[in-house]
This record gives sequence, structure tokens and C-alpha cells, in this order.
Amino acid sequence: MTIALFVIFGLLIFTMFRKQRKVQAQMREKAEQMKEKLAPGTEVMTQFGLYGSVVSVDRDENKVVLELSPGNTATVHLQAVTEILQAPAGAEATAVPDDASSLTGTEPGPVRAETPEETLKRLNDDKDNGK
Repeated sequence: MTIALFVIFGLLIFTMFRKQRKVQAQMREKAEQMKEKLAPGTEVMTQFGLYGSVVSVDRDENKVVLELSPGNTATVHLQAVTEILQAPAGAEATAVPDDASSLTGTEPGPVRAETPEETLKRLNDDKDNGK
């Protein structure tokens, strides 16, 4: 009776380790495929939630330079990139405008800084109106 329990226990442990090895192999394969897809212009998300496009990849140093917004870059470890959102169409990445004028169809005008009192009034008005 006790021998049968040891055999069953041994089989359970064997199947758990076997399944764990398969999962690890699949994860390793997925990571390798993702590393191959990384190229300049690829839209990615990092492990800590930063979205950006790849500027350069240094596989020897395990570093990826990401452009988070126009002119702002960050260097992260290759393993920090966890998801590829969009592969670039061809070799070129789409250009992002520096301002929102192309979205509204209007030319940018002079910008007036809001005083703290005006900001407080605007926020209180928005709160009262349910925005």
C-alpha cells in the first residue's frame, strides 16, 4: 500500500516538472521570436508599462533604445521589452507631428499661460458641470 502511494506521488512530481519544462521552453521560444522581430520603428511595450518605438537594438549589450515621445529616448534591457504592438510597415516608421495642429486642421496660435487662479476656477467649473 505504501509503495503504491510513493509511486503515485513520484508520478505526480514527474508530471509537474515535465509540464514546467515545456512551459519554460515555450516561453524561451517566444522570447527568441520576439527578439528577432525587434527592428527600428517597431512599436513595443516594456515590462513596466512604457510604450515607445524602437530606435536601435544592441544584441551584444542586450540594450534597446526606445523613443517614448518625439525627442525623448530611453535605454532599456532587451528583456524589459515584453510585447510587440505593431511591426513597422516596410522599413520606414510613420512620422509623428510635433504638435496637434494636424489633428484639428487649425494652425497653432499663441499660447497664453493660465494663472493659478484661472486654473482653479476652470477645474471647479468642470467639477460643478460634471466633467
